[in-house]
Amino acid sequence: MDNEFIKRNEAGNNRSTIHVYFNEEMQVGISYGYSAYSLRLVIKSMNVDSVRGFSTALELPYVFVSENVLKYIIGIHAVEKSVNKEHYIVSVDLEFDINDYTRWVNKLKEELDATNGFDTQTHISYLVPKDKFIEDGMSVFARNTKRLFDMISSFIVMIIFSPIFLICAILVRKEDGGPALYKQERIGRFGRPFYIYKFRTMRLDAEAMGPQLSHGGGVNDPRLTKIGKILRAHHLDELPQLWNVFIGDMAFVGHRPERKFYIDQILEYDKRYEYLYQIRPGVTSYATFYNGYTDTMEKMLRRLEYDLYYLGHRSWIFDIKILLKTFFSIILGRKF
Repeated sequence: MDNEFIKRNEAGNNRSTIHVYFNEEMQVGISYGYSAYSLRLVIKSMNVDSVRGFSTALELPYVFVSENVLKYIIGIHAVEKSVNKEHYIVSVDLEFDINDYTRWVNKLKEELDATNGFDTQTHISYLVPKDKFIEDGMSVFARNTKRLFDMISSFIVMIIFSPIFLICAILVRKEDGGPALYKQERIGRFGRPFYIYKFRTMRLDAEAMGPQLSHGGGVNDPRLTKIGKILRAHHLDELPQLWNVFIGDMAFVGHRPERKFYIDQILEYDKRYEYLYQIRPGVTSYATFYNGYTDTMEKMLRRLEYDLYYLGHRSWIFDIKILLKTFFSIILGRKF
């Protein structure tokens, strides 16, 4: 939904209705402003979970609820209007003191200030504990079979895709005469450094001024070469990571490996990143579908929440779902 549209709705809200916007990608209902506070009161009466925070973009508080909770609320309250199942206006017989609302908003702002202005709440925040250690959700047997699967599968895929490897290498080298492969130190399992391999997509002087994140993410980065844009758009630059999977530096599914330069910055805000050292980083991840390219620290902290959720809930079934979603996203040309 457009931010200005949401602001207009809340500016005219007389506190007797709740505007709820359904986010199809995250499968959650979201309310802002007075609607958020009313939704919070409804949720409390139902004794179910929600996620709340303060949106720096809208300068309004917000509350997330799951799709099932949203359906339940719509089922028991009168819905005045529904537009393409994206915007619901729910009538509620509910009164609240404006001073209580103001105190709640100030509390959310204080929580936001504690994270240096980063709005890091996600729709799974309440499932990622901040006060206790998160251990690997996979059993020892599952971890061992996962490693065996990764090793055998990566070897087979490298053989099948060897012609594409050759074509990509020739095209990259032909464009500017530079090396076809690019390696960069990342931090892996147990906090140990390793070199990740990719087909080079950027100019040779891309990081002349030091480590940088992708500008705007994906193919919008001005440092990309012409062939690099094509490789990045179709994720072909990631193919050499099959070698990382084969030798055990990475897995097909995990969390995306990061550089120590950025990990040190993340740890200043959230020490839980170290929990990820229990597992191998992955070629693809659960966080990728919700966070995309991490071109800001705020996105890095949001990505961490998804990575920690994956850590505590990972299983063979979860991995298969992520792999299938990754495969179809690439085939259909979806950006992630």
